[in-house]
Amino acid sequence: MNDELYMLWLSTFVGYLGSRKLNDLLSYFGAAKCVFNAPAAALREAGFTPLLTDRIMRNRDLSAVEKLLQEMEAQNIKYLSRKHEDFPMLLAAIPDPPAGIFYIGELPSNNLHKVSIIGSRKCSEYGLMAARTLATPLARQGIVIVSGMARGVDSAAHKGALEGGGKTIAVLGCGVDICYPSEAFKLRKQIIENGCVLSEYPPNTKPQKHFFPARNRIISGLSHAVIVAEAGRKSGTLITVDMANDQGREVLAVPGNISSKLSEGTNRLIRDGAFPVIDYTDALFALGISEEAEPQNDKPAEKILAPDEKRVYDTMSLAAVSFDSLQEATGLTAGQLHLICIALELKKYIKKLPGARYIKSM
Repeated sequence: MNDELYMLWLSTFVGYLGSRKLNDLLSYFGAAKCVFNAPAAALREAGFTPLLTDRIMRNRDLSAVEKLLQEMEAQNIKYLSRKHEDFPMLLAAIPDPPAGIFYIGELPSNNLHKVSIIGSRKCSEYGLMAARTLATPLARQGIVIVSGMARGVDSAAHKGALEGGGKTIAVLGCGVDICYPSEAFKLRKQIIENGCVLSEYPPNTKPQKHFFPARNRIISGLSHAVIVAEAGRKSGTLITVDMANDQGREVLAVPGNISSKLSEGTNRLIRDGAFPVIDYTDALFALGISEEAEPQNDKPAEKILAPDEKRVYDTMSLAAVSFDSLQEATGLTAGQLHLICIALELKKYIKKLPGARYIKSM
């Protein structure tokens, strides 16, 4: 049994020991194989309670590891310990790295730049559009988009990366064989085909609330920079920001309406020194990356818009605007504006929202 398999055995304990205790074990004994062979007295000397010591001692079953490998192979699940040469280098260097990672799909190369785009689950249309508007051209530039596949901003970031034809990584707070949230089944499949779903938790591990803060350190740990698309003052997203700062990552934030509570967290981040990002080129600049090519279709080509269409389009932004406000701003009749909005929507330059509101598309 080689060291990679001993590390796999050790990784099966992360759900109830946590990564810090696993790291303590590796630091104390030097290798996973030594942990596997350590007597109970040595485990207690390492600081483990009788209960945890007993759990480790009772789960030294190599046949269980072999069975797990067979189950993983059947589901196309791969495993890399952090000692493996293909393990993400950025992630290996964080203060509390996972003992190993499980993933389905293709793990993007260490040579590719990676940016995480995160934000609140309960977000506005502005937050969703900001995430997609940034993810799409960054993906076109060959940058891997990392997020957590959660509802809201996370899912929008993945979708933006896919629309840009790029790669994306979804980091989960459960086993990679579990689709969470359940409605993300189609998105999960697309992510696997264009990147991977990844977790430090072994297969069959159900999502638990305390897994997600630990998951967040991996999102930032995989990335060269973290972009916060939208977050309220008490958003859990800010926990990831703290972790990113501890890891030495560049933190960027999208400015929001100062009257919106959903943007209070991001606006405060900028006030406190986060790099403001209003365009994907700001992220490239923060990372010291030169733009390789002009992204296509980032903005509608003005030459194909009729004058009245352009007037309506220029009035709009990534913040939702009502039909009445558009009519007041453009001076068009209700009938004229209605036809123009339909035309712009058919051309996919704008999107209609509930309540007769409109917002710019990418």
